[in-house]
Amino acid sequence: RVKGWHPKGRLFDILCHHMRFNLPEVQRVMPPDSFYFSIVRDPVALAESAFSYYRGVAPAFRRAGTLPEFLASPHHFYQPGERGNHYARNLLWFDFGLDPPVSQSSAAIKAALEELEHVFHLVLLTEYMDESLVLLRHALCWTLDDVVAFHHNQRSPESVYMLEPSNAARLRAWNYLDWHLYAHFNRTFWARVEHFGYAHMAQETAKLRKRRAELMQRCLQGGGPLEPRHIADERIRPFQFGQAPILGYALRPGLAPKDQEVCERMVIPELQYKDLLDAKQFPAPLQGNGSQPRPVR
Repeated sequence: RVKGWHPKGRLFDILCHHMRFNLPEVQRVMPPDSFYFSIVRDPVALAESAFSYYRGVAPAFRRAGTLPEFLASPHHFYQPGERGNHYARNLLWFDFGLDPPVSQSSAAIKAALEELEHVFHLVLLTEYMDESLVLLRHALCWTLDDVVAFHHNQRSPESVYMLEPSNAARLRAWNYLDWHLYAHFNRTFWARVEHFGYAHMAQETAKLRKRRAELMQRCLQGGGPLEPRHIADERIRPFQFGQAPILGYALRPGLAPKDQEVCERMVIPELQYKDLLDAKQFPAPLQGNGSQPRPVR
């Protein structure tokens, strides 16, 4: 079920949330001329992060004491179809709504990826977020401030497990579908950058980074991300889940009202931001005559 949707009602303008992609279901609630974009991450980094974050809900990870122990014999811990184990193997492939191909041939994998490429107008790269935001901005005719953002949902560097090259190779082999998917969209991404122009991209990323630095200096107490114990305001403290602390931001005290609004929007974590958008889109009925504003779609 989609909150606020009715078969005879209006379609939505934006669908932007965690989901397993299902094109027919998305097409039911979005206009036919919708712009489809998504993001991918290096499967090695993604799998290392998933082991830390989802260990409590993925039985395959939970049974293993450490990531190297899991990689030494993943089939010993992993049972296909077990609830939560989609986090433990080929998570990108799963999130894009793809099922493991019946045939493991390169032709079957290539066909699935080409079908995805026909659907998605742009696929971003986590490792090149600034370049990704520049491409997205220009594809959608947005302004610089529409895409400037602080880095959210990150762990402290000390909590990131440094993989030996042999274990990184095992992760690529274990998540081989993800590796094919990532390599495919890595190629399409850099083809877009080449078409955009490398010099033009360098200029645009420099402007984006300069604007981000200005906002960080204006908004942030401490000048950068902080561990949650240093963030007193629970409205902007990230939800903690998994084995490692999730970093967030604290605002400088004494901000002017205009700066306060902008800075709060920049530091609010994803879950709290989702709640704010939900309250705006589906406002509670007013007391008294029972009328309420028209929902924002």
